[in-house]
Amino acid sequence: MERDVRLLDCTLRDGAHLNKGYFGRKTIEETIIDLVEAKVDIIEVGFFDNGEHSADYSYFSSIEEVKEILPKEKGNSKFSLMADFVDVREIEPCDGTVEFFRLSFKRHRLEWALEAARILMDKGYKCFINPVNCNVYTDEQYLEVLHKVNELHPYGFSIVDTFGVMRKPMLSHFYYLAENNLSPDITIGVHLHENLGLAYSLAQHFVEIASPVRKIVIDGSLLGMGRVPGNLCIEQIMDHLNLQYGKNYSTEPAYDAIDDFIAPIKKRIPWGYSIPYALSGKYGLHRTYAEFLMGKNRLKTKDIQRILRLIDKQHIEMFDEEYIENLYRQYVSVEYDDSKDIERLRKVLKDRRVLVICPGSSIVKYRQKIHTFISSNDDTIIISVNFIPDFVKPDCVFCANGKRLKNICNSENTFKIITSNLLEQMEENYDYVFSFNNCVYFNEKFCEDSTLMLLKVLNTCGCRKVYLAGFDGFSENVNNYYSENYTREEGKNVTVDLVKQIFSNTLDELEMHFITPSLYENK
Repeated sequence: MERDVRLLDCTLRDGAHLNKGYFGRKTIEETIIDLVEAKVDIIEVGFFDNGEHSADYSYFSSIEEVKEILPKEKGNSKFSLMADFVDVREIEPCDGTVEFFRLSFKRHRLEWALEAARILMDKGYKCFINPVNCNVYTDEQYLEVLHKVNELHPYGFSIVDTFGVMRKPMLSHFYYLAENNLSPDITIGVHLHENLGLAYSLAQHFVEIASPVRKIVIDGSLLGMGRVPGNLCIEQIMDHLNLQYGKNYSTEPAYDAIDDFIAPIKKRIPWGYSIPYALSGKYGLHRTYAEFLMGKNRLKTKDIQRILRLIDKQHIEMFDEEYIENLYRQYVSVEYDDSKDIERLRKVLKDRRVLVICPGSSIVKYRQKIHTFISSNDDTIIISVNFIPDFVKPDCVFCANGKRLKNICNSENTFKIITSNLLEQMEENYDYVFSFNNCVYFNEKFCEDSTLMLLKVLNTCGCRKVYLAGFDGFSENVNNYYSENYTREEGKNVTVDLVKQIFSNTLDELEMHFITPSLYENK
């Protein structure tokens, strides 16, 4: 069946979310040339922005700037800019260089989008109205938007799946709302994200359900480049439309652009399907909530899902770090009466040296020094933190991190100390439990560093002298664990100053000696 379908490439625009628009002028120019040769119908060259940017960026403050990067031979391709809550009043009248403007906006900025479109349409531009996060609208709210779009009567209207939540029934639903309530001559577009890995199948479905008399536009980008997890791969839908609908897109120039320009960017700045974004799509949330929880590197996937399900509807559209942090703290704050465990461990530790082995990279370089210390101190109790060392057998392992439990659970002849947030996962495979709320630090800042939590446990149990190995401290942008399989919490705020503050304010009775070098050591 015939379909009036066209493709819009948004590589240089949506891709700008990954690299802040810095592609380099050569990449911008050559990518546009390849897209023209690929016969892409509409090429979105970037964002319209009121600021000043060099020619290396896909941000433009005038049509004259766009002219500088467009090729002489434009084929049948048309060009577009996107505006997102900026002042469009000073833009030059349309002279055919840029034919399309797309207005992207959140719900509370509908009136800005409509007014901006009026201004641009008066200047001769063809405008698309692109309300983002379509899943946050009720049917009544969406119909209200469609009604106002009809009154404005722009060139097009786009269904935008910002959170990547769509499956076929939802896409069908939003398409039919638009199809049955928009004027017949308004083009309907679709913009899909890859949270659930469904963009290609959804694009095919969109073409299948579209009315044969309705013009449609499908967004895509080279290799799916765009705000992580990325977009529909335009080269895939090109090939599909050629095979199934007799279109004449040329995929080879698109492949060349990917090979020459886009794939190298992806090596530096990855995008694509991943668990955090799949969870964001599954629950219809702003992607940063899942990113935030995954970034802690302390939670199993089931725990992340449980927390995501707790997010109230009024918070799903905009990321609220304070809100999600509070939800996280509530989730891990499992109450537990640890008074008996304190007394039991106090008896074990009485008059014994304690060596705490942490997973810092220094334990590799100073392995022999650690062995020498152990052999010279027969009464030493060795406690490892969140891992089992491969060069010495600990007497005990302390764990406060749910992601590190698997290997610890399988360890034999080693007694285990856990915090109460892990009770459900450990079943009965533990020896001591300490209240999570009593182990974390609130007086300085909220701090759940596992080693600091163990030191608090030891202090509570009457230990007065501790020896530390592998408690190296974190340097900015350095993952200084002994194993590459361990990653630090993203945005971890356990600074040297904070640790020293905790030492002096909370652990002042605990005498600490560093066997391996540490940023926390007072030299």
